[in-house]
Amino acid sequence: MKKELTVAAFLDKKVGANVLRVLIQLDMPLPISRIAEEISSNYVTVRRHVKILEDNDLVISVGYGKRTLYRPNFKNPRIAAFSDFIETWDAETVEAEAERR
Repeated sequence: MKKELTVAAFLDKKVGANVLRVLIQLDMPLPISRIAEEISSNYVTVRRHVKILEDNDLVISVGYGKRTLYRPNFKNPRIAAFSDFIETWDAETVEAEAERR
């Protein structure tokens, strides 16, 4: 039986949030090794967090030959909400930096 990932638990899992952020921003299926490289983490830690995200239907696996790649499950409304959050946050950061100059 899987444990439901609450918003507090998700936000406490910095690696999990970063995994999801990278998958959304790069917008392409990635292997765990590439995700680990992108977030400067190790393979085992990223694999554990990908499993949690997958168990909660936030990430889905895609077979590519002998490799397994992962991508966000865009059918899950939580992905759309997190994607909007990232986009809004990044846009506000860019605007704030431009105003400071």
